[in-house]
Amino acid sequence: MEEELCYSTVIFKPIDNEKPTESEETALYAEVKRKESTLHTTSETSAAQCSLKESVLPTKDCLTEEKGASTLISPVYRRAAVFLGLLCFLLVAAVTAVSIFYYIHMSKYNNILAQQTKERATNLQLLEVLEQEKAWLVTQGQQMNSTLDFILHKSRFPVDKYCQSTGNGVRCTSCPQNWIQNGSSCYYFHWPTGHPWYNWKASKEYCEEYEAHLAIIDSEGEQEFINQHTNTDPQYGYWIGLFENAGKTWVWTNGTPLETGFWINGPTEGYKYCVVSMPSKNPQKSWKSESCYSQNKWICEVEVLTWPTFLQAQQNHSNPST
Repeated sequence: MEEELCYSTVIFKPIDNEKPTESEETALYAEVKRKESTLHTTSETSAAQCSLKESVLPTKDCLTEEKGASTLISPVYRRAAVFLGLLCFLLVAAVTAVSIFYYIHMSKYNNILAQQTKERATNLQLLEVLEQEKAWLVTQGQQMNSTLDFILHKSRFPVDKYCQSTGNGVRCTSCPQNWIQNGSSCYYFHWPTGHPWYNWKASKEYCEEYEAHLAIIDSEGEQEFINQHTNTDPQYGYWIGLFENAGKTWVWTNGTPLETGFWINGPTEGYKYCVVSMPSKNPQKSWKSESCYSQNKWICEVEVLTWPTFLQAQQNHSNPST
């Protein structure tokens, strides 16, 4: 790199206004210095020299030097300003990008949170439904076991008297067809509809075909129910499950001795006597003893059968007939 030289000339003039003569010599001083390697040192040196010289007499060279220094310094500030502006732009862009990123992810987070809340509510509803289904299945299982136990204790079970096939599948009633439910029992009242009347033994066998028995009446409420469903013909009664055994003791078909009776005038003493329930305005006075060989209508009784819910059908409460 070539070295730049700075030349400066200093002229000393007489103080007075006298013109110098030709013989007088003017003193000239010249100074030569090497320019430093760095711009800052050169500028400071030139500025110092020019300040010293300008204190005596400004020169054209110093003015040129100052102008050159200004020209050299200005691009540095411009570059710094550009750099700072670019840095600010990048910072603003970074903040904007982070804000957008935060907004997008917060939106996704809120959407996911809302979806999870919705799914949680749905899961709770499903759990509640499952608990209900579980309770229903437990109940169905208990009913199935009860029904199965009831059937197994019967020597023969007339399933066709309880269950019928429909368009919606098999439906079963708590009582056989044409029987009437009262509390925990089902009752069959044989009315004269063209079928023959039976003696006490034949009536008992008819009931046994349904795994039932002749009615066993052990309460006033049951007697009132029996009386409400017998016809109004006072001459004919209905066989019930009460009879006189060989020991002249009144017992029911299940072997239980009679405790409370609803006699009209008291029982007739004698062997092979059975009891009919007569239609009466006073249910508490309805029983009459007759020969077990007499022909009468009859009343059968059987325990209500509880089927699983999915097999249950509406009970038919119409008047029974055979």
